[in-house]
Amino acid sequence: MSLVDIKERYDSFQKVAVQAIVRDFSRKSNGRYLLVIPTGGGKTHTAVKSICQLFNQNILNPAEHKILWTAHRRELLTQAEDTFKEIIREGETSCSLEENITLKMISQAPKVIQNNTNIKLVVIDEAHHGAANSYIPIFEKRDIGILGLTATPSRHDGQPLDFERESFSIGFPDLIKKGIILKPEVREIKGGIYKIPKFDEEDLEKLNNDERNQKIIRELSSHKDQYRKVIIYVGTKKHAEDLYKLLIATPLKAEYESISFIVGDRNSRNQSREEYVKTEQEYKRSILVNVQVLSEGYDDPTVNTVIMAAPSRSKLYYMQAMGRAVRIDPNDFLKKAYVVEVVDNLPNIRYRIDNRWLYSDISDALEPEVKDITYSSEQEFIDSLEKIYTNYNVPKSYHVYPEYNEDYRYSILLFRQYQGPGSDIHYPLLIDNENRTKVSNMYNFISERMVNFRNRQINFEAVFRMLGEDGTGIINDMNERKLIYDAMENACATCQEGEDGLLEYIKTGYPWITFIALNFRKREVDIPEDLMDFIGEMVNKDDIYELLITKNYEKNSILIRLPLPLKSFVGKFITNLEFKEVEKIIEKLVETKELNGDKDHRMDVDLILRDAILPIEIKHSDSLVLIARDSVNYYMPLR
Repeated sequence: MSLVDIKERYDSFQKVAVQAIVRDFSRKSNGRYLLVIPTGGGKTHTAVKSICQLFNQNILNPAEHKILWTAHRRELLTQAEDTFKEIIREGETSCSLEENITLKMISQAPKVIQNNTNIKLVVIDEAHHGAANSYIPIFEKRDIGILGLTATPSRHDGQPLDFERESFSIGFPDLIKKGIILKPEVREIKGGIYKIPKFDEEDLEKLNNDERNQKIIRELSSHKDQYRKVIIYVGTKKHAEDLYKLLIATPLKAEYESISFIVGDRNSRNQSREEYVKTEQEYKRSILVNVQVLSEGYDDPTVNTVIMAAPSRSKLYYMQAMGRAVRIDPNDFLKKAYVVEVVDNLPNIRYRIDNRWLYSDISDALEPEVKDITYSSEQEFIDSLEKIYTNYNVPKSYHVYPEYNEDYRYSILLFRQYQGPGSDIHYPLLIDNENRTKVSNMYNFISERMVNFRNRQINFEAVFRMLGEDGTGIINDMNERKLIYDAMENACATCQEGEDGLLEYIKTGYPWITFIALNFRKREVDIPEDLMDFIGEMVNKDDIYELLITKNYEKNSILIRLPLPLKSFVGKFITNLEFKEVEKIIEKLVETKELNGDKDHRMDVDLILRDAILPIEIKHSDSLVLIARDSVNYYMPLR
């Protein structure tokens, strides 16, 4: 891998995104569009390239027009400014940072717009904050365009986003497939049993106890070689400071260059926030404890471990926090990402990290079941819809087949309706690039308020009146609205801890809502015979076959098969650089075998494996010994 490789990976989708944004604003200069790219996928870089192209193509006039780039965190503005400087320095644009670009905090934005009639476009970074009161003056200016950047087109508080639609969106699994971000290894620390219904400081402080903190310290101590640069997320400022004090009193202090904490504008080094962040980025090995500080606008590709030591109802917060660890490090091609979640018994939270990695577009307040389906052609897409409609007993009159577009991202919401014992149907709501914002606005608005609606016994008609036609624009039939609302109300009932008096069918009907993401994968079905023979004895051959026919692996990967102790193999895709490390280890093991002959050389083998950089799971290290001992044909390059 090289810097060129990484650039090519980003270019593979950023060019499409830039074209889509330029096309939309060329058609409607005052449009309100979203750019949706998960954390680590280069939202800022893509948006800056788009702005530069708007000036290059004179959709924005470099001699007259300005754009305002606004955000709620200083780090986001600094990141944008640095990106503009980089692209302008490379000569890819006719615009000037000084003449055409204004970067301001959101609190200053309304005044800037009011005093400068040359501003024709506003970029809102982290646009999921876009429904906050401070953004209202921007959206009220109907003669300017707005581009929103976000990792998710939904606000966790359910407020609707005032955007027409997405210009471009890409999902988290697609970024992993393209080798743009790393898929983390998710690990668990068993926590305790807690009741934290309000998620306020008093509730979250219950998680700050010695038994739980010592479990975190033991996890760090046991994996100090793997967890090189760590960010720990806790729920309260006191917890951050208490855990910091415990950490510096352990042998870990000698293992890391720095152990520190940051809460708001205060930190253990008594530096300004900017100085603190700059210093932290220079360390190769560190542990940093924080409270919701380093979730947005913090870009340090050397971070390889995130520990989630505080639960959250916010899918977005989880995604952003975990995103700190999954960035590709151009100086460490063997980087592995780790996400460690302290899993507590919290009766009011069923969701765990793995669900969030599917990158759902909707609120998880009502705990929808989340599934992932792939297709590789228009016919497979239609077949997938048919299978969904059959499996979920969707009445024929509700079957919807959209106009197929290979570049669109499709998903479907299914709402269960009880028909009688053992008899349920589902109402489907198909989502694509055109209606995703409206569907998300409607669904999230109801999801986040359903507890209140139920407590106040507000019926579905009143709720949809609150939304208004602009908030839905997708469900005109009153029966269909009621069907959706009933399913969401039943989902809410099953999420509430210890609620008495529920009808049996409501209690047993979970999940009342299912969210299915349909992902396009280009399929190459011509697999050579020797490759089919190679995977034939793998215990995971079905999974490997699916990845092969969908080309769902990194370019120039190597397929290896690792012999298991009793029989057969386990298959695994690794990069070319990772393969070279495996090859080195096996060569050393073969040399040791040849030098020692029949002598006992287990100590030499243990020493080789202990000192090696293993690009595979430690549990498979014995497989390398078997390969060296038996001269196993263990690899096959892929084109």
